[in-house]
Amino acid sequence: MRRLLFLLILSPSLVLAKTTNLYISLNEFLTGERENYIEINFGISSNSLDYLKTAEGFTGGLEVTLAVYRGTEVMSADRFRILSPNYSDTAELSELLYHQHRFLLAKGKYRMTMDIVDINDTAEAYHIDRPLQLTITQNFADHSQVVYLEDFKPAQGNSNAAYQRSGFEMYPIISTGTPFMPQSLQRLAFYNELYNLDQALGKDSKFLVKYYLKDESTGKALTQFGGFQRANAAIVNPILGQIDISELPTGNYLLVVEALNAKGESVISHENFFYRRNDDGELLDGSFENQAVAGTWVDRLGNLDTMVKYVDYLYPISSEREQDMQENLLAAADEEQLKKYFYAFWYNRKPLAAEETWREYHKQVRIANKLFTSGLSQGYKSDRGRVWLMYGEPSQVERRDMEPNMPPYIIWQYDNIVTPFTVPQNNRIFIFGEFEPSTRIFKLIHSTAIGEINSPDWKQELYFRAYGGPGTIDPNNDPNEREFGSRANQNIILGTTGADTRNR
Repeated sequence: MRRLLFLLILSPSLVLAKTTNLYISLNEFLTGERENYIEINFGISSNSLDYLKTAEGFTGGLEVTLAVYRGTEVMSADRFRILSPNYSDTAELSELLYHQHRFLLAKGKYRMTMDIVDINDTAEAYHIDRPLQLTITQNFADHSQVVYLEDFKPAQGNSNAAYQRSGFEMYPIISTGTPFMPQSLQRLAFYNELYNLDQALGKDSKFLVKYYLKDESTGKALTQFGGFQRANAAIVNPILGQIDISELPTGNYLLVVEALNAKGESVISHENFFYRRNDDGELLDGSFENQAVAGTWVDRLGNLDTMVKYVDYLYPISSEREQDMQENLLAAADEEQLKKYFYAFWYNRKPLAAEETWREYHKQVRIANKLFTSGLSQGYKSDRGRVWLMYGEPSQVERRDMEPNMPPYIIWQYDNIVTPFTVPQNNRIFIFGEFEPSTRIFKLIHSTAIGEINSPDWKQELYFRAYGGPGTIDPNNDPNEREFGSRANQNIILGTTGADTRNR
């Protein structure tokens, strides 16, 4: 059972006129006294904050006001600030700032709100309103959600206590949608907790923890990618593991964590999905500068202006590191370097059909520009344009322009996704909402595709926008149940494809 409560990113791609890149994930755990608690991890792109110069340097940050409700009763509330270090220069910030916040909360169903404001630009504010459910029991063997880690290291005496667990300082991977392990990641590090094994096995009874990978498509256990630990049963048994995945091919996998008793019988077993990309498709810095392009098909494409436009067209199908590199190349505006990069980009994608693949992609860019261009952006830079270019033309499209009390929204459904730019997938959904009237700008709010933003509460997003924001809604009234006169829960696509499920 996956216990991810919600995972959200606030960014320019989701909220118009906002610039803060903020990632939030929630996890549920159990204390040594068998008390449930919530851990919230924040990840903030340092270069997306506003900064104020002080005597100590440049400082930025966010103020968070948090409240948890059961009905109309406030069960927990707090206000805190997430502050950056003091920087001497803010011109080239690129680090991700972490913050962690925890609070006790009994098992049950709640609603949580967060109001988040940039301390140096109070006009930049966000409101989050989400259901919250705690499920870990105190009565029988159970487990927390697996937390995948960017890094971990032994905690030092002066380490920030907010990141410490079991004697280690941990930095979780905070992202939207499906856990994604890029080629640059050579080890799969994770943290998990097993609960109440003192009751299930007897206090201090010895047991074995096994963790290994499984191929999701075949169900085959990949025991060469795994490990084990011996432990004594306790209220909380922390599991910190790592697996060498440098040779793990591109594909969909399950991380399996099992607790076995002295007879080798399974007491707890749970699976956790992730997607691994491990091929040579990503074009890295230093790998194209010596590329010879004289006389090639790229050399005949055009002048500097043409190459600037064509390299910019690559953004929707590029990795984050490639996008950063493209921005640097576009800023430098060196025609020869742009051509070298462009040639290497397509050769890496399709070495035997580089030109043909580019020509077909360019054709799709022109289609995206024709279909999705608005007064504020070209089609290939829009959310629908990006999805079109990465995943291809949808198999089915449903438009909802005139539903009562609803902003316009569009559903795209794909029977099969087979393009050079993403992993093959079947039966995937993308849902876009127009939150600024008459702009023709439809923002992606939910998808079941691997690696995309996944929001099972997407209908609430639409209702909240239509009703003027969550603050105007009766907290005892579930927006998902407002069916009268609306087909939000009665679409042909949604009724047959499970669009409300979390992506995997």
